[in-house]
Amino acid sequence: MNVAILAIGNEVLCGKIVDTNGAVISREIEGIGAQVVHREVVSDQVEAIVSGLRHAYEYADFVITIGGLGPTLDDLTREGVAQFFNEALVYDPKIYEGITGYFAHTGRETPENNKRQAYQFPTSFVLENPNGTAPGLRLDKGGKTVFLLPGPPNELLPMFEKEVLPVIKERLEVPMVTRSYKLCGIGESLAEEKILHLYETYPMLNIAPYCSISFVDYVVTAKQSDARMLDVFEAAFLDVLGEYWVGAARDELNVTVVEKLKELNMTIAVAESCTGGMLASSLIEVAGVSEVFLEGFITYSNEAKMARLGVKHDTLMRDGAVSEACAKEMAVQLQRLTDAHVTVSITGIAGPGGKTKEKPVGTVYIGIAIGAQVQVYACRFSGSRDRIRTRSKDHALHLLYKLLNKVTDI
Repeated sequence: MNVAILAIGNEVLCGKIVDTNGAVISREIEGIGAQVVHREVVSDQVEAIVSGLRHAYEYADFVITIGGLGPTLDDLTREGVAQFFNEALVYDPKIYEGITGYFAHTGRETPENNKRQAYQFPTSFVLENPNGTAPGLRLDKGGKTVFLLPGPPNELLPMFEKEVLPVIKERLEVPMVTRSYKLCGIGESLAEEKILHLYETYPMLNIAPYCSISFVDYVVTAKQSDARMLDVFEAAFLDVLGEYWVGAARDELNVTVVEKLKELNMTIAVAESCTGGMLASSLIEVAGVSEVFLEGFITYSNEAKMARLGVKHDTLMRDGAVSEACAKEMAVQLQRLTDAHVTVSITGIAGPGGKTKEKPVGTVYIGIAIGAQVQVYACRFSGSRDRIRTRSKDHALHLLYKLLNKVTDI
């Protein structure tokens, strides 16, 4: 079963917004045993959308469009699909009722231009959008199906999982079984080098890596008849890469860490410099974190490290703010201030300035104190300032995850 993805929008085409949606849904589609055979980005023009649909329908049984369903004049996906299929667009008062209800729930009047979102095709199915005003649409034509999905990830992804993935899965000729693995602390090339022999040993499995800034996800798919091989593969895979494994591809490491803290009945506090609150924010994103998260400090300057945490002036003068000694003091002093069972500190050089010969951009120290045990990790990350900060936050979560899994008594 072949799938094509058509991302629509000038902001995606010019690189102002990266098409992360396409990457996520590609992984999910491959994971159920279907194949993404075409991906394309086109501008907010009816002619461009029609051209993109022509390419996509040539290759695929299913076409997924992303974006262009908003209320503004440049949101033309519906119009492009209507022209391609020679379909009319008809006003649907039930859709508009849902839109006005969405605005009423937030205490706002419905802008006049949102009425544009209340149009559908005479033969289409409306896909509910509880997280926004743009409903999705499904249109079956010539034995093929096109799904029109909104662009914002918080609207698109739930709709994709509920309305799109089950339809594709239902039409698969051969039932497929999937396992997935999320790795942290290792790059794609090294990970592949370590498991290259598994590709040869298990040719009946489809082993697909997907990379982000800090993680490498592997999605492994087998025909139902070969499902038993997944257990054998998993044992071999984890034997080689188990130290980097942090769960399934869908698992979020911040959620996993918070769940582990709850399980251990342990509280946490964090002190950050170069990450500027990213670690605290990541933990606080998790519902129910108030059971374990006490507080977070952003101590960016030397003065803040001394005044807020009690880092010694001598330590900063002798070793510097970006040092093992400073990271250790930050973590230990944070325990003293907060009485948290677990404290995490991050201090580093995110760049582009601040580097020295001994401490280049990307030098980061992560301190973790659990009870009386304190560990400090020296890291060297590469890339842009944003990439270094993101990797610092994610690596701190990964190190904490590994240490919490070893906790038996504090």
